[in-house]
Amino acid sequence: MIAKNKKDGFLGEQSIVLPSSVSQQIKSDPLMQDLYITDIGFYPHARFHFRKRIRGSAEHILIYVTNGSGEVNIGKETYVLQRNDYIIIPKNSSHHYHADEKDAWTIYWVHFNGAKADLLKNYFGKRITLPAHHTVQEDYRINLFKDLIHTLSMGYVKSHLEYANLGFHQLLASFLYPGQFMHYQQVQDTDIISKSISFMRGHVGEALSLQQLARQSGLSVAHYSKLFTQKTGFSPIDHFIQLKIQYACQLLDISQLYVKEIAHRVGYQDPYYFSRIFKKVMQMSPQEYRKRDKP
Repeated sequence: MIAKNKKDGFLGEQSIVLPSSVSQQIKSDPLMQDLYITDIGFYPHARFHFRKRIRGSAEHILIYVTNGSGEVNIGKETYVLQRNDYIIIPKNSSHHYHADEKDAWTIYWVHFNGAKADLLKNYFGKRITLPAHHTVQEDYRINLFKDLIHTLSMGYVKSHLEYANLGFHQLLASFLYPGQFMHYQQVQDTDIISKSISFMRGHVGEALSLQQLARQSGLSVAHYSKLFTQKTGFSPIDHFIQLKIQYACQLLDISQLYVKEIAHRVGYQDPYYFSRIFKKVMQMSPQEYRKRDKP
């Protein structure tokens, strides 16, 4: 049973919604176009979580329950999902789902598409239970989700998109072939530019200049800009703007803050200028983004 439709976000949630321009870029890239992510996230203890799409979604949706329970309805079929269960809702299929009222689920989820995705029809519309005793594999699978979310949260540079979408193959394989799924050792990138991006993410509420970013990295402005652009394909400031808008999207998803308040939180004193920047990046206004059909 569900008491109400949850309109706000969930404490601790993470969600990444790729701008349509980025998705179009992926669709035209031979390396990524066959299987790619459009949205990905994590909803902890998602009380009152509810989604209904009469005409379905334009992408396939994988929902993985790590705690609690919930219900998924696809067409006329109903599936109750509990810990270690997952389901793939096929695209263009009428569906709705919700968290259990008394024991709300914690879920990782991803919207994905591509020609290879369409070949997975044998896995569509089924509740599948993963082995419960493989705790190492379970932790690794969750870490894979976290890694992809983190990578995309660092911005939409080509190397990040390629890493995330190629890495998604392994994440998907961990669900389809749990018997072959092996543990791993996490490796962290500690180079100067990655550290600079992490610094940007920690200071999205500030209006940092190129000079300040270069100084924090210990490089000259010219060398820093050249190195950053070589690694990411974007200038430092353009990338910083992407991260600001990404955080703004999260605030629009999880709060009822006014647009002007969100603008201030991501370092823009002029809400109209913020809205113009937001629309340039996301191809929709902040108000339109908030009203869209959430993942």
